[in-house]
Amino acid sequence: MKKLTLILAFVTGSIVSFSQNNNSIIPPDPIEQSKFSFGVTGGFGHSFLMPYSKPAFMPSWNAGLSAIFSPFAHCGFGIDALYSAEGVKFNNTEYSSVTELNYVRVPVKVIYFFREYDKDFRPKVAIGPTIGFLTNGSDNPGFNKTDFGANASLGFNYRLLRAVWLNMDASYYQGFTDVYKGNTENDLNGNARLNVGLSFGF
Repeated sequence: MKKLTLILAFVTGSIVSFSQNNNSIIPPDPIEQSKFSFGVTGGFGHSFLMPYSKPAFMPSWNAGLSAIFSPFAHCGFGIDALYSAEGVKFNNTEYSSVTELNYVRVPVKVIYFFREYDKDFRPKVAIGPTIGFLTNGSDNPGFNKTDFGANASLGFNYRLLRAVWLNMDASYYQGFTDVYKGNTENDLNGNARLNVGLSFGF
């Protein structure tokens, strides 16, 4: 985790420095749309397994890289590569347990941006499929090594510099794959998070 944090901090600092050197134009030229953007993202929230009722709060986070291709002013396509800590926790008078499921997830998104590109504040919605690869399967015998589902998010981009954007999204993931075959239930991953990131257009 420390290595991942250092790598993300180094990448962010390098790109911000590059963007500041290449986007501080005086007087400012008209803002042209960036077709591509690349950046870092991370989030925190709650994860659970369906269909079990009344799970306790299970801290859930992710961190990684994000890329977007926007061929149109209001529509783009995104792909992320994330390390995602998930699972489920029960803590009541009848039953207490914690299951930690860690995935490398690859969400693919269709994104719709509201307002024009020259506006600093641009709300957005996104939806798309997500595949996950379990990294701690040896600690969770019986769990599938892959998970497939869909992710939906609502948020906004805010321009900090000429081609540097602050991204914020409230997201919900719903798994479609029965991730545990050791019982008769259909065990589905789920999580809700608040994500924050920086993206750099070019």
